Amino acid sequence: MVNRVQHPHPMSTQPKTQCSQILSQVNARVKAGGPYLDPSSFEVRRLICEAQKITGDAYQAIERFITLGAIHQICGNEAEMRHNFSCAAQLDRSPRTAAAYCGALINLGYISEAQKEFARAARPELGWLTCIDSLGFFSMAITPLNDFYAAAQTMKIAELSAKHVEGAKRIQKIFQEANVTDEIVGQILDDAGEILRERRLMCCEHFEKDQFIYDGPYDEHFVSIEWRVPVSPGEASDMSFEFIHRVIERFEKMPACIDFSFTGTQRR
Repeated sequence: MVNRVQHPHPMSTQPKTQCSQILSQVNARVKAGGPYLDPSSFEVRRLICEAQKITGDAYQAIERFITLGAIHQICGNEAEMRHNFSCAAQLDRSPRTAAAYCGALINLGYISEAQKEFARAARPELGWLTCIDSLGFFSMAITPLNDFYAAAQTMKIAELSAKHVEGAKRIQKIFQEANVTDEIVGQILDDAGEILRERRLMCCEHFEKDQFIYDGPYDEHFVSIEWRVPVSPGEASDMSFEFIHRVIERFEKMPACIDFSFTGTQRR
């Protein structure tokens, strides 16, 4: 999926630290997608060793925990990922940890949880909204995203993208007209995330074109979401069918306002 480990504070001009150098390597892995990394591999052991050397004051401890959480994320080591972000959150009251944790949850396919972390991190008065609003779209936390956009416009505290603001409004309208809540969409995408975890796969980086609003010729309006995975088109098709089956088991039918698919990026 997308490079979602937010570091450092988006308004900061700090020089590149050891932590940010490690996170750059982790984010490159996230961007490329693919199978989870082997935690016993030299690459992972080297990254963990470097992260554990980050010592010093409380700020450095937060950096270390966030970095370790990100490393365990690309190994699919959920327990260690959650443990390290929990330790960071105990030390850090800023939105930084919540934003990084939100990204890790999205990457591992825990979308419902990611929605809650986004709501904690993106309040406009905290200064992060324009840097992490993409997480609101990827987690489909559309209601808080619209609320935050409206508040930021009222307070005039953020330079917002008109395209993003309009897109969030249109998605919310489509969901409301279909009686579909953010929570329902989160649960639907949780099923897709479960399929990824079972195959120990990460999505490739998301781009804006992977999520768009479709206006049909007969007043058909729906949100199309595409997760690109490093598998063959045939396997991606099988994953999409499996996803539909799980959603139907949960909800009896797929909401008409959402179109979801896995798309394979590997050529035959």
